[in-house]
Amino acid sequence: MLKKLILILICLFISRPVLAVTSTLVADVQSGYVLHAQNADRQQYPASLTKVMTLYITFDALEKGLISMDDLLPVSKHAAKQPKSKLYLKEGSVISVRDAILALIVKSANDAAVVLAEGLAPSEEDFALMMTRFAKDLGLTHTTFKNASGLHNPEQVTSAKDMAVLAIAMINHFPQYYPLFSTKSFKFNGKTYYSHNGILLYYKGAEGFKTGFVSAVGYNIVSTAKRDGRTLVGVVIGENSAEKRDRKMKSLLDVGFKKAKEKEVQLAKLGQNPFLKKAFISKSHRDIYDPVLIASVARTRAKVTELTATGNQILLASIPLSSLEDDTIQIDQGDYIPADWSIQIGAFSSKAKAEKQAQTAQEILKIKTTAVKLPEHSSLFRSRLSGFETKEDAEAACKILAGKSMPCLAIAPHKGMY
Repeated sequence: MLKKLILILICLFISRPVLAVTSTLVADVQSGYVLHAQNADRQQYPASLTKVMTLYITFDALEKGLISMDDLLPVSKHAAKQPKSKLYLKEGSVISVRDAILALIVKSANDAAVVLAEGLAPSEEDFALMMTRFAKDLGLTHTTFKNASGLHNPEQVTSAKDMAVLAIAMINHFPQYYPLFSTKSFKFNGKTYYSHNGILLYYKGAEGFKTGFVSAVGYNIVSTAKRDGRTLVGVVIGENSAEKRDRKMKSLLDVGFKKAKEKEVQLAKLGQNPFLKKAFISKSHRDIYDPVLIASVARTRAKVTELTATGNQILLASIPLSSLEDDTIQIDQGDYIPADWSIQIGAFSSKAKAEKQAQTAQEILKIKTTAVKLPEHSSLFRSRLSGFETKEDAEAACKILAGKSMPCLAIAPHKGMY
């Protein structure tokens, strides 16, 4: 009973992370001219912004011809056991490089991030060392990586300025892959996954990039947008809600476009901003890591040959509804989980009744995910279960509960929040 109470309290207050100082920056991509910056050099926790570097190294390997989009990568036990957000990949299965990339961009899948890391390095730990070396080579002076996904590690740090440099490097170094960041949905194993990046979905001219959340810092985002032929990159790290983060980013980009228009002549003359120089130059790391990558890719291909020879399937089944993980535990794992679907199973004047209804539904569905919410300006407590990956999962749960004469309504993620 005490454990359940603790989990419920976590759900009630989970949208209020311990907030560090917020860092922001907006810069012109073409010149590197910084249009606004606040605490931009302050070290912060990147959360799932980490995956941008994972993708940068993946694109580097693709460009070198070491791997291809259609290559298959094996799923290890370590990858399969990663917490949400994830695709629920199964140990011993395989996934294509293309699907893994899209899973990172759209779903922010932690298991897919580890699959890519282990496909390009002897281990995720070795890949993290490679990530940090790439970061230093790009001039990211405040950045250290410890894993491929963004799961919280107190030694994994970055800054708003470093994230801006990385985003600009991605655009300049891999223009053939940059458009992938505008992907709003992708299909995998019969399911369609949708982006929860509110800036990408609702801001005029937005081109993409990445969101993240970890309670130690708050809500993060890197965004790029293009208007009137000019592209800006914005970074917000450490806001205390997804809504505030998105509002801050919209304001940054709006101000940035206004300032860029006012300083158009100055931007044209300025050229390369010194602190962004490495984002513009050719890739100096082009051959440094080839021996490590080549050896790792060879091992990966041998493993895939072994797996496919025994009849493993390329497309992987997600876990059944009865095995859904507890998102009250996984909320602090690299990205913002409440973008998932939820179900409402009643509204009550008593908090105790709402909790009892949620616990009854839990027992029927055999899941542990509980969230009891009190809307503003209302005396009713809404009893909800959250953490369903898709609309289909939420509706399947409602169908089971309806068979037990329990009211149920599938609730979509709040538009523009995530």
